[in-house]
Amino acid sequence: MYFPVGWPKYLDVPSAKSEAIQEVLASPNRSIFVVTTSQSIHIWQSKPCVLIVTFRRSDDSVIVHGTNLCAEWKPDCTVLAVGTSGGHLLLFEVQQEGTHHLFTTKQSSSAHYRCDTTEADNNTVPMLKIDYAHTMQITAGINSLCCLKDDLLVATSNGLLMRVGWDGSTRHMMDISIRAIPFSIDLQQSRESLLGDTSLSFKQTQYSMILSGLAVVLSDGRAAFLTADNSKFEPRAVHAVWAPDVKTACCVAINHKYRLIVFGLANGQGVVYTLDEVTGALQLSHWLTLSSSDFPDGCQAAGPISTVTWTPDGCALACAWKQGGLALWSVFGALLMCTFSGDYGLCPETSRPYPLHVHSMDWDPEGYNLWITTSPKSSKDKKRISDSGIPFPRVLQSADQSTGELVLVSFVKSALTTNPCMTNHEHLFLQGEDRLYLNTGDTILKTAQPDVMLDSSTVVSVTSQGNTSVADDSIVSSVLIGNKQWQVMSLPYNYMASNWPLRYAAVDRSGHCVAIAGRYGLAHCTIFAKRWKLFGNVTQEKDMSVSGGITWWKDFIVMSCYNHYENRHELRLYPRISNLDNSFACITKVPYQVLVLNVFKDLLVVFCVDYHISLYSIERRDNSANPIATISRIQDLSLANFVPHPTSLVSLTLTSLRSETVSPEIANHTKEAESLITNVAGRLLMLQRDRLKPPSVTNAPLDKRKHNEMPFIAPVVLASSVENMWTTSRSNRDKPHLMEALWLGCGAAGMKVWLPLFPQKNSKHHHSFLSKRIMLPFQLRIYPLAVLFEDAVVLGAATDTLSYEPQTPSAADNKPTILPFSTLERTTQIYLHHILRQLLRRNLGIHALQIARSCISLPYFPHVLELMLHSVLEEEATASEPIPDALLPRVVAFIEEFPQFLQTIVHCARKTEIALWPYLFRTIGSPEELFEQCIKTGALQTAASYLLILQNLEPPKVSRHHATHLLDAALEHYEWKLCRDLLRFLRSISASDFEVSRTPPPSLNNSMAFPLGSPAPLPAKEGQTNHKRGRHSSKGGRAPSVVNDKQEVGPEKSRSSSLSKTIEQITTAEEYFVDSILNRHARKLLASMRLRDLGLYAADLDFKLQPWLTKERNRVAKVDDFEAALKKLHHDFQWPLPTLTTGAASIGINANKSPSLLVKSSPPSSSSIQAQMNGLKMSGGDSESERVTFPVAPLPLNRDLRVLIRPNSLASDSTHSEVRTEEAILRYPSARGSDDNSICTTEPSEGSSLFGDGDNVLEDSIWSSNANLEELEQFYLQLSHSGPRQSDKELRYLYDIFLAALCLEWTLLIAILLRDLTLISKVVNVASSSDVALEVVARMREGLSFLEMWADSECPGYKPLFVAIRPQAQVLAEVVETAITPPQTPHSRTSSTSDQSVGHQEIKRLGSHGSGVISEHELSEEDVFEDEKGKDGEEQGCSVS
Repeated sequence: MYFPVGWPKYLDVPSAKSEAIQEVLASPNRSIFVVTTSQSIHIWQSKPCVLIVTFRRSDDSVIVHGTNLCAEWKPDCTVLAVGTSGGHLLLFEVQQEGTHHLFTTKQSSSAHYRCDTTEADNNTVPMLKIDYAHTMQITAGINSLCCLKDDLLVATSNGLLMRVGWDGSTRHMMDISIRAIPFSIDLQQSRESLLGDTSLSFKQTQYSMILSGLAVVLSDGRAAFLTADNSKFEPRAVHAVWAPDVKTACCVAINHKYRLIVFGLANGQGVVYTLDEVTGALQLSHWLTLSSSDFPDGCQAAGPISTVTWTPDGCALACAWKQGGLALWSVFGALLMCTFSGDYGLCPETSRPYPLHVHSMDWDPEGYNLWITTSPKSSKDKKRISDSGIPFPRVLQSADQSTGELVLVSFVKSALTTNPCMTNHEHLFLQGEDRLYLNTGDTILKTAQPDVMLDSSTVVSVTSQGNTSVADDSIVSSVLIGNKQWQVMSLPYNYMASNWPLRYAAVDRSGHCVAIAGRYGLAHCTIFAKRWKLFGNVTQEKDMSVSGGITWWKDFIVMSCYNHYENRHELRLYPRISNLDNSFACITKVPYQVLVLNVFKDLLVVFCVDYHISLYSIERRDNSANPIATISRIQDLSLANFVPHPTSLVSLTLTSLRSETVSPEIANHTKEAESLITNVAGRLLMLQRDRLKPPSVTNAPLDKRKHNEMPFIAPVVLASSVENMWTTSRSNRDKPHLMEALWLGCGAAGMKVWLPLFPQKNSKHHHSFLSKRIMLPFQLRIYPLAVLFEDAVVLGAATDTLSYEPQTPSAADNKPTILPFSTLERTTQIYLHHILRQLLRRNLGIHALQIARSCISLPYFPHVLELMLHSVLEEEATASEPIPDALLPRVVAFIEEFPQFLQTIVHCARKTEIALWPYLFRTIGSPEELFEQCIKTGALQTAASYLLILQNLEPPKVSRHHATHLLDAALEHYEWKLCRDLLRFLRSISASDFEVSRTPPPSLNNSMAFPLGSPAPLPAKEGQTNHKRGRHSSKGGRAPSVVNDKQEVGPEKSRSSSLSKTIEQITTAEEYFVDSILNRHARKLLASMRLRDLGLYAADLDFKLQPWLTKERNRVAKVDDFEAALKKLHHDFQWPLPTLTTGAASIGINANKSPSLLVKSSPPSSSSIQAQMNGLKMSGGDSESERVTFPVAPLPLNRDLRVLIRPNSLASDSTHSEVRTEEAILRYPSARGSDDNSICTTEPSEGSSLFGDGDNVLEDSIWSSNANLEELEQFYLQLSHSGPRQSDKELRYLYDIFLAALCLEWTLLIAILLRDLTLISKVVNVASSSDVALEVVARMREGLSFLEMWADSECPGYKPLFVAIRPQAQVLAEVVETAITPPQTPHSRTSSTSDQSVGHQEIKRLGSHGSGVISEHELSEEDVFEDEKGKDGEEQGCSVS
């Protein structure tokens, strides 16, 4: 709750260069500080931080009386007592010299530079003087000084507590001897005893007026608390109570607010006790110790604790060690800051953090600055030489370091320390000396995510109007938008300059408005406007001081204040929208000072100094131009029997919580006030309304009665050691458990939640003996400052440090102790898994299931399940003793209730040590079964993670078997990226892995199981060479040949011949096995006529398509149903069917500069394109070609992972004559960036004619045909858009591949789909060669006949095309007829295994004359169906009008 910020400040003490600094001590009102050196006394002003006066004792006085040791202020700050080493008590009078100020503003004579007020006028620095008053000799020597009411208590070395008056008088009759005090364990039953040891004395003392006692540390290390039967603290009435088990106490400090006493021990630890109000005994509260996991040997290495001091509000404790080091603890032991960690300089000897040697310290008025004096270093520390003889840096050898320093460390604190109102509990709100820090937490947006078991990316389409449509198979989920930035608001200077320090700050429920209060008045502003509103009348501001707190009620500021003008205490309400003026305020007089206030709904609850709680109702009235609020008192309630002192009440609030719970369906969601919860010195008391007793009517008039008096029953103690509590007045029917819970911050004990246990819906009988609520404790890694109830998150703050090394020797000389720069950062922790685990441990799994199901929409809910499983697994698997009732089976059964079960198990296993896996899977089941379950449910990415576990637990053969199984499933679900990873995994299993039973997993960089760092090609098979893909020229040489898969390349390592032969056989079998899988899936795709999927498959998996098609052209590559195949092509490539229209005649020129028969197509609707269509990127091989993006129609649902690039823009494409040749790039969504690769292009030769060269035997036959000229004219009149541009590129590429492989049926269908006469002519030319089997030509001719009949009956748009290609069909018919009586030739046409040289020469001849047919090495699948390699900045788009 206290956190250091910024740079530390070093104050220049005038005599520090020659005199060691001894002590810093704040005055009772903390407005001034005294800094004592061995010979001088310096008095500093707190704000502004300036030196007021210095008193230096003479050398003779130092010789006679000794050096200064300790000091103590008189309560009115007029006398300062100083104890010396020579056993003398020196009294100095501190007086102000008239009305003069130390600093004043000197106005300039020029009106341009005249200033009304400055900081010197607002923060007046009094002109003080120090006069020597009295000297008193203490023969036995002085151990410590302590102020006891109106007297000075001097602890001497002979065991006396001397009572000395501030005027120098002595009261020997009131002296208390240590040997005359009876000591006991408590004040009731234990037996008292006197101390007979004459050597005992009081080493250190501190008095508390609230506790009415004196905490002491004895010279032998024991500690006690002294109380008296009367207020005068007479010697005969003094009794002492031992602090149990304290034997090595060094120092002591008292917390008045929480009634705690802390003792610093010699072992570096601190022990905190609380005072029992009944027996008077000291009861152990908690220990202050550094964790061995975070600070190994921290306390032992730091040495004894030298000093401890509480903050002014009692919410934090500063602790320093003798050997160096400073720590800050919360009131109940949570570590907030420690200099043993972070960049606090380095110790040259051990390279450990160089500690800060603190001699004394004290806090300023509100705890925003800690004044520290560093202890002088001994002579052995001045110059130290390392073992190598190199002296340490000068910063550790400075002569100035031997005298110590005066340092100011700045802090910010939570607004809950001084103003624990309800609105401050809902936000992370910190206040500093001159600024505010606000963080409103994270934002959770509702989005759509597909089913978890599909493991696919989110599919969300946004319409042009901004509406988001979600796929039907998706479920509503959430996305967490982190907000770790602080909203830092500087306080208004014109207000803080005269009203320092800042005492109270409050933020409203929305987090948009803040209000502050300093010494006088108040100010408020809206965060968005950042414009502060102050009192227009300064007199009204100075007449009022806020006391007790400030909070927001709707748009009103509610506060309790003291009216200086009328000398009374008041409650005031100021409207936010009006000017800050008393004329707009609602003012109500209260009889006593208000210490704490809070607001619940329309109720205001205040606690006054007379132990009474008052309830008020607030009502808003908008009758006038400005809003007005009225306050009416409802009732008073006395807490005198439960609160030991008014200042011990830390916080109070009205809540809707009750110890009894009912079902959320019948519960009243209006959230009425049901109980009053108070924090009394860390003990949480709950006063519930008595529903059995009828409420009494207030004495207010009938028209003003809005709330009746609420009777309360006797309080019940809910918890102890409570620092903060969180509750909310909001309701949420979906999460009743979290909204109706009470959250407690308990320091070192972590957090506690008072959780409701609602009865079951189907339960007919509600048993009264069942628990209605349960208190669940759990630990946190952060200090909680705010609770987000519905988000199941705790917010906190932490300090980060940045070291600084001086660059100049002068800086090192002036500031030998280098402290780092401190920054503030927000911390977050999920607590839901702690609650679920505690409920499961207590066999309350039904309630745990209800809570978990209400939070399943949280974006981090899978992480919650994983954290719960991991914590239980680590605890039980590493337990040294057997666990009779293990929790892990219940946790696993609980997680099985959610769809994230398989994902949670594998993620937890992969983040856990392999040694714990057997224990985990003995409870869950075999990982093989989980792997198979993932495949059945379609969670392939999760199955890939299980494959990594199986690789570590099973032999390589088993891993390969499962990888093969997963590869088949990935191929079926179009998970191309996963397929690439699995192929790499299979090929990474070397033959040597089969010689051992288990091997470590291969180094695979995959967040899921096997990612690829980049979309590089798969590793080359053994015996193959990886050719770099690029642009190859067909001129001047032959393309590189494809190496046989079974060819062996490269030398082998020296092994025995038998082992080498075995490894060679295993490797060959593996490669054959993998290739068989790939070939089988390719056959499946082609058999189902999915050409586009086949292209994607070949591009992603580096599958050699042309050689495989060559082998399969007479088997699976043949087409039996031309009509079905053409319809399938239209569907897969989103190619619209042509329609007949009339229009002006024109000829369309296609991308290959050959005439295309183009028929108007029906374009898809804009809504379908907008909602379902994916984008494809086309990258031209020519540097001048334009990169465009074209829309593609929707694919089946299971292909969403291979969705391409979304369209960037749409442009018109008026004529086909302007279209240039561009190569297609098929792209896939990926989280990582993309790289551009070189793309091969297909360019026609310059000599190619419009219809090809003279070698084209069909060129003239088109025009010599007897076709119907009207139909031809109708055909050429059709100029319209074909299919998407990307589909056109893909089809032309597949045309080239299939033609090169002599798969002429598919080639003919593609040419018909493209409606390109030139491409059809090429197919017929190749088919007319003697290399093509007769049945192929027969099927082509028969297929054309069926297609022509289909066009006549179903698709008349194709009729002009079939009329135009009748000459080509006639050629095919002549080939078939001629082959009936073939001449005797050496080569038979029907032989499928005949030499293919003729066909390939024909293809090569056509390609050299601009036909566009290329070999596989000139253009590969990856160049058209390209993986994600382009740069996003190069993506552009065009559209078709």
